[in-house]
Amino acid sequence: MFEDYLIDSSYFFKEANKRTSERDKKRFYRASVFFAASCMEAFVNYLTDILEHSNTLNSFELNFLLDQKEIFDLNKFKVKKNIEFHNIENKLKFLIKTYIKDFNFKSKEWNDYLNFKDFRNKLVHPRILIDEIEIQDYKKEIKRGLTSIIYFINILLNGVLRKPLRKNLMDLIP
Repeated sequence: MFEDYLIDSSYFFKEANKRTSERDKKRFYRASVFFAASCMEAFVNYLTDILEHSNTLNSFELNFLLDQKEIFDLNKFKVKKNIEFHNIENKLKFLIKTYIKDFNFKSKEWNDYLNFKDFRNKLVHPRILIDEIEIQDYKKEIKRGLTSIIYFINILLNGVLRKPLRKNLMDLIP
């Protein structure tokens, strides 16, 4: 699914650029942002599924990625799994630290991703009644976001699966 979301994000970004009314542009830009953010979540879930079946992570690491926590139920005297949500940023950090040993978390790519995530959060959890974000700000944030998301997908695919992101998806970098 992450590939579909990436393609959809790029599509809505390009469609927004074709629109003439500000309202239509913003509608399509917001869709692009939401698909890009969903792409990263879907990608982390995709890698988690692969890693779950590869037996390369210990149970604590895997439970972290699966949003689970093992506890001992004293009433039933057995181990059970509870839900314990972890944000996408921490899951990405874990995957990067585990599979990309020399990554610099002060890099432009990481900062661009964090800024994009903040931008997405501003859209999902607005504190204002109307959208006052300028068109050029949408464009700038989506370009940075898509570029950084594609970058991280590519390096993690290389690090975990030893294969790059397919060229047609790399070509979606705006």
